[in-house]
Amino acid sequence: MTREAINRLRVLLAAVGCMASIPVLAQSQADDLAALNYPYLVDFSADAKLGAISEGDRTLGLTPGKDTSSDEFSLDIKPEWVWQLSPHWRSKLRLQAFGATGKVDVSDEIGGSGTTTDGFFALREVWLDYNGLSSYPGESIRFGRERIKEDTGLWWDDDLALVRWIFNTTLLDTTVGFANKLSEARTDISELNKDEQDIARVFASTRWQWRKDHYLSFLVTHAERYGDENDLARHPEDGLPDRVVKSLTWVGIRADQAYFDWHSRSPVQYLASVGAVAGEDTRITGNPSAPGGFTSEERDVAGWAADLGLRAQLADSPRWVVGMQGAVASGGDEKGKSDAFRQTQMESNRSRFTGTRSLISRFGEAFQPEWSNIKVATVYTALSDRDTWDANLLYHRYWISDAGGTIYSDLVDPEFVGTSKDLGESVDLVLGYYGNQSVSNWTSFDARLRAGVFLFGDAYGDSADSARHRVILDITKRF
Repeated sequence: MTREAINRLRVLLAAVGCMASIPVLAQSQADDLAALNYPYLVDFSADAKLGAISEGDRTLGLTPGKDTSSDEFSLDIKPEWVWQLSPHWRSKLRLQAFGATGKVDVSDEIGGSGTTTDGFFALREVWLDYNGLSSYPGESIRFGRERIKEDTGLWWDDDLALVRWIFNTTLLDTTVGFANKLSEARTDISELNKDEQDIARVFASTRWQWRKDHYLSFLVTHAERYGDENDLARHPEDGLPDRVVKSLTWVGIRADQAYFDWHSRSPVQYLASVGAVAGEDTRITGNPSAPGGFTSEERDVAGWAADLGLRAQLADSPRWVVGMQGAVASGGDEKGKSDAFRQTQMESNRSRFTGTRSLISRFGEAFQPEWSNIKVATVYTALSDRDTWDANLLYHRYWISDAGGTIYSDLVDPEFVGTSKDLGESVDLVLGYYGNQSVSNWTSFDARLRAGVFLFGDAYGDSADSARHRVILDITKRF
């Protein structure tokens, strides 16, 4: 035989040998999986966060004798376990212990309405996931209590009892599910706020990468209240809710160019998000002579909102960007009708919209209004190395969309007065440091500063204080 023929024979025999070894390797892997002792711990992590929180008066100085200014310290501990229960079953448990020297706002920790507390134990997440529906690895069904979140934080970012189907590929990420906020699962809250009780939700989202780094997202949420209206009676602490969901549907569409990816190197990035809500809600008004001490008015709801953003990268290493965003939400109330956009009660309004790793309040750290009956113009600049540190500086300007409507905020209590639509302006400085994630030594800690000041506009009148601040410094150690 020629040398060339011999070489060809060697290649053929090697190929046959490789093919013959495939079943052996597959059987070996199957034997290894069968030999595993279920359940076993996949991952355990814990972090302890020490915080310092300083806040100005929520009443803006308009309520003499009720100054809510505070300077407090807090300790927050969160352990987390992930188990593999069997080849197709996985579970997660996440707990929290929080304590503070006084009452502080924890809206950064939970979605929906913010609350003040000085301490609690909480069940944050506990769920089971089953991926044996098909042979596709990115498909599963999950049920339990889970943190459900989308990139903007304007629609979903909350802990809910749910069941959902998950389908995740490189180009398509889809989920459909049912949810109910049965409780806050915290020792300091015995029951939900009345405007959050007895609401069943259906939700769905699809995110499609139609070309590299360009995404189209669709979100749908429906909320239906099934509780008795008599349960809305005045509570000694919470009073009466101002508005209650009856049957509302939200639809949102978003297009973006990896706008929330802090690893992106695109010279220009864009965001275009629009949404609408329609259905019915109930307006609650105190009336001592009425049964339950209140009267209710059903209203047709039809509101809309939009959030547009554009960002340019001026330097790549370290990454330096400048950007601008504009958000608007409809307002206006009439007899039996509301044209005001309202959010889903599952939102946090926190996201990475500046192109860095830091989660930042979309509408200002010291004001944090709801995305309803408002116009907000935002400009920002940010500097980061993408992974270890970042610095963000933001300016927001606020106006009322409809002077006949209402402005809601977790951090500012009084409503506006007079006829001016000028709500004011705010400036935020957010700094972040993220230590080594792969080792457990002195470098494996995070540090974060969020400082904001809100300067009131003419809508609050001449008697309000000139400014309200909110500053939070966190040091987090990971274990």
